[in-house]
Amino acid sequence: MSEIEIDHQLGAALKGLRVAAGLTQEGLAERAGISARTVSDLERGLRTAVHYDTAKRIASALGLDEDRRRKFEALARGRVFRAPSIPTAGGLPSALTPLLGRSRELDGIKATLLAGRVRLLTLTGPGGIGKTRLALEAAREIQESFPDGCFFVSLGEVKDASLVAPELAKTIGVAEAGPSLEQLLIKHLAGRRFLIVLDTLEHLTPAAPLVYSLVHSCPETTFVVTSRSALRLRGEHEFPVPPLESPSQIGDDPAEDIMGWPATKLFWERAQAVMPDLQLDRQSASLVLDICRRLDGLPLAIELAAARVKHLPLTAIGRQLENRLEFLVGGPLDLPLRQRAIRDTVAWSHDLLESQAQKLFRRLSIFTGGWGLDDAAKICGPVAEIGDVLETMSALVDQSLVVVDRNNREARYDMLDVVREYAARRLVEASESEEIARQHALHYLKLAEDAEPNLVRVGHEVWFQRLGVQRGNLRSGMAWTIESGDAVLAMRYTVALWRYWRQLGDLVEGRRWSDAALAMPAGAATASLRAKAAWAASALAFPQGDQVRMAALAAEGLELAKQSDDPMDLRNMLTIKGMVSMVQGRYGDALEPFRESVAICRRLGMSWQLGTSCLNLGTALLHTGSGDDALAILREGLRAYRELGDEVFAANINNTMAHAALARNEIAGADQLSREALSVAPQQEERQGIAEGLHTLAGVAAARSDPDRAAILAGAAAAIRETIAARPGPFDVAIPERFLRRVERTVRAKRWRRSWDTGHAMGPEAAVEYALASPNVN
Repeated sequence: MSEIEIDHQLGAALKGLRVAAGLTQEGLAERAGISARTVSDLERGLRTAVHYDTAKRIASALGLDEDRRRKFEALARGRVFRAPSIPTAGGLPSALTPLLGRSRELDGIKATLLAGRVRLLTLTGPGGIGKTRLALEAAREIQESFPDGCFFVSLGEVKDASLVAPELAKTIGVAEAGPSLEQLLIKHLAGRRFLIVLDTLEHLTPAAPLVYSLVHSCPETTFVVTSRSALRLRGEHEFPVPPLESPSQIGDDPAEDIMGWPATKLFWERAQAVMPDLQLDRQSASLVLDICRRLDGLPLAIELAAARVKHLPLTAIGRQLENRLEFLVGGPLDLPLRQRAIRDTVAWSHDLLESQAQKLFRRLSIFTGGWGLDDAAKICGPVAEIGDVLETMSALVDQSLVVVDRNNREARYDMLDVVREYAARRLVEASESEEIARQHALHYLKLAEDAEPNLVRVGHEVWFQRLGVQRGNLRSGMAWTIESGDAVLAMRYTVALWRYWRQLGDLVEGRRWSDAALAMPAGAATASLRAKAAWAASALAFPQGDQVRMAALAAEGLELAKQSDDPMDLRNMLTIKGMVSMVQGRYGDALEPFRESVAICRRLGMSWQLGTSCLNLGTALLHTGSGDDALAILREGLRAYRELGDEVFAANINNTMAHAALARNEIAGADQLSREALSVAPQQEERQGIAEGLHTLAGVAAARSDPDRAAILAGAAAAIRETIAARPGPFDVAIPERFLRRVERTVRAKRWRRSWDTGHAMGPEAAVEYALASPNVN
């Protein structure tokens, strides 16, 4: 058994494990309680993923140990398996290269942060001087002094200052579901000792008031900012990052002189990486010293120059740098000297490229947050223009103009900010920026539209991951469609991505894009597309309880749906109309639009919308007293979700059926259903589902006259809802609350509050463990 590899091919892995276990297909199927046809289809590759429950059954039937069980279940569910590991320094990204020659600066930064008097420290300096690397190393070395965690927020790919708060919220684990995200961040940070690194803030200066507000309102949290210039905020302490030092001269021991100073050591180590047989003697040491001095000790410029050793002797590098830095014409002459040295060194590296590499180089500047080889090939032009993409990309990597990120299954590439800025200028000068931007926007729109139907099916985790990796490019693509006035493309983006935003809690950002698209002149947008865009905006407004916006969109959308040839548009608008009634507690008024929605979906066949329409109608029926009818329609919805492989919404239906069981006083059934629902939510990182499951189990405990357990679970549910600023509708809480209010009256207020506070302080993981491990008492 141990010799069987659980690789990326489910069929081969399953067959090997089955044979190793001495089972036939029929024998495995019988043990797992599934059909032999399912086993056969999986082994032949006709199916590439199964439902969560099926994966667990098969793993159990195969008798796999814990490690192999987790690997197999991830593979069988279409997930990328990641073995558990010790997290890197409180969420800080790992360093790819050692920090050279910064001990004095590092000690100064650490001493400043640990003294406790400075809570906003801004590292300033030109691009390429090493601000980010220094901030990360300092945070890593003092992380133990910040018991609540250290976080790194990368803002280089964020182009709009209004997205700084959502980016910070996402990093520290605050969902964007509140009326004021700034207040939600303050509430999360207040009274806790965090260290937060905000990297590359110079282009987002309108966000400076947010930083000041957080510093002012959260006295225990410390912020480190990297920026080309200070924020000029009260209480800010600026730390100018100096260039790397070089020796004053070369003495009797060239090796000691070169390797004993950070600038020359960096050059030599990078040069030897591309030319290992390079010899260090007095002449070469003098040339290295001269090069580093000309580059003013700037790390990025030094690395770019060192990469040229593979193709040019040191004397030629020094001579060309002299010409480049002293006689380059054009470009802004009022830049600070060090910034000009960086720019000119990048320009020098660019000018030495072949024509095809120059074309690819400037076109790659269109990407935000990195790219893969396939992305570059499809966006940047045919082979006749850019050559073989792997070969040309490798040439750019060799010259340190492009960096490789190997933290993904497939290699991804990126550019440092200052390199991208230069490449983007060259793209504009070549009059290619508009066409390349359009190709970029269309490429990532296709990704979003390919992903959209798969976000509610088996294997959805893989698609969520793909979208997450390309988040920066998706943002850039959407921004281009809006800036260029292309309403059709802008609406198509929001229609494709609303479910991604909602599942991840990116409600503020999602609503921003959706509202911007809808506000554009419709142009060539069809009534159907506009109706779908209104549906997307409504679906994002619902978790924030924005009834006014939902009602307005429903009214507008119903008129558009009447002009549309797609009956699903009418279903969507009827759904929003019904949900407005539900949120307002008018359950009877929701029945007609929900019934019509179900009827439309039944005519169209199996779909995620059918499952959701059944969930909505079942919930409305339950709250209008039609319990039997509610259960029948909920079971229909559950079958739809399970067939599609949507575990999150299947759990939602289980939780709703637990409410129905509670209402009928079937306590054991309610307990079983709510435990089922709660066991799924953590695996999907669905905090709203965790809160709902805990709250339902609190109602179960109350029904069993267990006030302490009821209060603990209710407190834990409340804490999660506070964290994500969830606003449950009255239908989400009414039935469990009926039992909770009743049992609360049977004990003293202090006892109830003490237990409630215990649950409130538990944290999601501990609360789920407590809820599921507690005895299942009938």
